[in-house]
Order: sequence, then C-alpha cells, then structure tokens
Amino acid sequence: MQVKEKIYVLYRGKKIEFEEEKMKVKEILKKLNLSGEYAFAVRNGEILDENQTVKAGDEIKIVNAISGG
Repeated sequence: MQVKEKIYVLYRGKKIEFEEEKMKVKEILKKLNLSGEYAFAVRNGEILDENQTVKAGDEIKIVNAISGG
C-alpha cells in the first residue's frame, strides 16, 4: 500500500492536512472559510498568489491580514 502525500497547512497554531495532491491557494482558503482579502498563504517565506498551486509535501502557513486605521 502506497502512502499518499498530503498538503500541510498551518493556521492559528493548528496543522491541517489536505489529502489532495495539488490545490490552488484560493481552494485552501475556501476550505478554511477564509477570504483572500483577509488572509494569505506563505511557503518558504514567500507570499503566494491565490492562483498559485501548492502540491503534496508542501507546508503552507496561512496568515490573517491585519488592517488598521
């Protein structure tokens, strides 16, 4: 039996696993009930565009955008 790799997402101190082999950032945000206006994804210190694809084995951190006035 082959072990399927997962996409790992770190959000608010929790590690969330997705079984998909690849996903767009906007799909991950949608599954977490987040909007691209208020949250963004980071991989290896690089901010990812919503249309970028992440793949199994990637570890992504979701960060909430902070706005102030």
